[in-house]
Amino acid sequence: MTIASDTADTTCLNLLKDIVEVSQDNNSIKFFRKDLTTMSIWLLIMSANLKGQKINIEDIARAVAPISRISKPSLRLILEKAKHKKYIKFTKNLDDHRSLDVEPEEIIIKEFRSWIKKFFNNMTQ
Repeated sequence: MTIASDTADTTCLNLLKDIVEVSQDNNSIKFFRKDLTTMSIWLLIMSANLKGQKINIEDIARAVAPISRISKPSLRLILEKAKHKKYIKFTKNLDDHRSLDVEPEEIIIKEFRSWIKKFFNNMTQ
């Protein structure tokens, strides 16, 4: 599959535009797109939510391991910061009371859906 030069250029410009727009906002999108590790955590949480699945801290740690050499304390710190900003919440896992499930708060779901819609609208223009 070959991609036309103008299509590649338009894609690059749209991605750069998205980076600029996100960097100017102060929302969950900016928080979770801070770096590759944090963005991976965000996408894992959102993917699980959109599929109606539960995800816990251990699941996130295992999924992020091939992407980043983040320690569990560092992962926990990122999640705690997100919780403090009211982007996520921890709930007790019903099957394993030692484990905490990570769930997105309504604001992050709303901002994610809005960002996705805007991003794809920009890509189709």
